[in-house]
Order: sequence, then structure tokens, then C-alpha cells
Amino acid sequence: MKKKILLLVFAMMFIATTAIAQNYSKGTITTNTETIKGRVLIDYQTEKISLKKDLKVSTYSFDQVNSITLGNTSLSKKEFDGTSYYVSNITSGKGNLYKVNTSQYLVAVENGKNAIINTDTKSSKTPGTLAVIFEDCNSIRDVLNNEDNFNEAALQKIVTTYNSCSYGTFTPTEKEIKNANDHNTDQASFYAGIGGGLNNISFFDNSSTESIASGQLQIGVIASPSFFGKIQGNLFVTLEGSASFSGEKDFGNTADTTSFRVNSYRAFLGLEYLFNKTGKIKPFVGVSVGVTSDSFDGEVNGFSFDITGGNTIVVPKIGARLRLPNEKHIGLTLSYLSEYENNLSFPVNDTVIPLIVNNQNYTLSLNYYF
Repeated sequence: MKKKILLLVFAMMFIATTAIAQNYSKGTITTNTETIKGRVLIDYQTEKISLKKDLKVSTYSFDQVNSITLGNTSLSKKEFDGTSYYVSNITSGKGNLYKVNTSQYLVAVENGKNAIINTDTKSSKTPGTLAVIFEDCNSIRDVLNNEDNFNEAALQKIVTTYNSCSYGTFTPTEKEIKNANDHNTDQASFYAGIGGGLNNISFFDNSSTESIASGQLQIGVIASPSFFGKIQGNLFVTLEGSASFSGEKDFGNTADTTSFRVNSYRAFLGLEYLFNKTGKIKPFVGVSVGVTSDSFDGEVNGFSFDITGGNTIVVPKIGARLRLPNEKHIGLTLSYLSEYENNLSFPVNDTVIPLIVNNQNYTLSLNYYF
């Protein structure tokens, strides 16, 4: 048992020592009087530089060290807002990009404005921070707003763009004016359409189905609220009402002679996710939940009935919308109405005749969004 404890202690000491050693990098420091080789550690919290050489660690303040090399990278000392940094220069000009370490970059301009950008942490504030630093370059703000990953390559491209900018006083771009006009504005439109469907019908516990065709009308509203943020215009809430009407059909998949027509009235609440929201063709997927009221008019074994049933339904759907020249849309939607049961019965003289109808619907509709 003691041996296991000792091994565990030694293992922990080895891991800790290794972790500490990994903070040091092979290099040199240059003071006012000499250049010293060893393994170097820069600590910005204490503003100290540690140099490990021949198992001895020497500590220097930032004031004592003029430059550092880490491997093949030369770092010069720069001071911004009273804080010293040891950096390598990536891009020079009116705007400068300096690399502090593998995840931190210093962006600075001639007017004295600067900021540290951490590439390990994705921040929604980064475009705004850089826009303030590059305030005299109007065209760069569109570049910033269209950038999702502020890594070294992106930062280098942004600073290079700034250095070749036609500088001027701040004026909003067309996109910013449009965004300002659209700010906190919900996106919404009405739609109406026609379609057709097939209702696969079986009776009682019989798995054999027959299809009855129907025509369909629908109206609805679709909205993407402003609080959806970045996914506004992608994610929509839908509210729809529809009515479908079939002709009469004689069914052969039941023991009793049965024929009827069915009219259905439905209401749905759902979500749709739209892809390629700025494109001309916009595919989407969605799902809705709702209720259906089905009216059956027909006869069983010569006995007439006119009865109504209903149930709750789940409706997955896919489709696409096409943007028209007038900025309206026309869309095609394929929907599947999940299987549901109408538990029906009707009286004949002193007898109640049961009728259980199982429904499963596929509909294809064409909608105009206005």
C-alpha cells in the first residue's frame, strides 16, 4: 500500500513539474548589458521574466529586458497605454498587428487606439471593438460584420484592408442604414395556397389501406421575431388553417360495404427553419402540431351517416420557397400528417353501428407569401 502511495505522489510531482516546464520556451533575453540564453517564461500578471539556465532561475522586470527571442521568433518590447508587451510584428502601416502569444494579438493604430484580441475566445464584441479602433475607415465595417472567425489570418486581412483604406469621417454604410431601419422589426408575412393530398384509410384493426384523393385550401401567417437574434430570418413560427374536400369513394378493404366522402378542417402551430435566407431559392424543414376535425358523409351496408370525428396530429414537412422579383415568395411544401384514429359510431333504429377509421395523409401544396 505504501509503495502505491509513493508511486502516486511521484506521478503527481512529475505531472506538476512537466506542466511547469512546458511554460518555458527555449530562447534568449537581451538587457542593456548582455544577451543571455536559456529557457524563458513571460508573466504579464507580475510583469516579470524568468530565465532558467543551468538549473538556476533568474528573474527580471520588464524594465530590465529590451527584447526576447523564443525559438526563431524575435519579440520587441512595445508599450501601449502604460502596459509593456513583447510582440512580433505581423503587419505594419497606419494600422499594426502584433502577435503576443499563440492566442493573443495586439491591434494598434497611429492615433493611439489599441486592443488585445483573444482568438481562443469567440466574442460578439470583437467586431465592435475593431470598428472603434478603425473608425476612420468606413468600408472596413462590412468586412468586420461578415467575419465569423477572428483568427490570425482574419486579423491580418482586416489590418491590411485598413492600411489601404480611403480614410474619412464616420458615415454609416448602406447596410448599416438598412440594419438600423430593420432593427427590432419582426419579419412576418401572410400566405395562401392550394394543394392536393392522399388520405390512406384503413378500418378497425385491418392494416390494409385504400387512398382517397382530396383538394386543399390553406391560409396562414409566418413570423420571425427580432428577439431570435442571429437566427431571425432562419427560424419562423407558423400558424395555419386548412380545409380539404374529397369526392365519394367505395372502399373494398372492409368487411362491410362502405362508401363516404370526407371533409377535413385543421389548425396548426409550428416551427420552420429556412436555409439560405438571403438566397433566391430557400429550402426549409419544419414541424407543426395541431387538431383536425373530419366530417364523414356516406353509408355502411346501405345505412346512411353524416358524422364528425377528430384528433390531434403531428405534421413534419419539407419544402422550398422561391424569391420573386417583387420580393414576395412562392413556395412548395410536402407534408405528412401522422396516423390518427377517428372513433366513430352512428345509430340505426335501436342499434349503434361502430365505425373506426384510421387516417394517414400526404399533402403537396403551393403557397404565395405576401
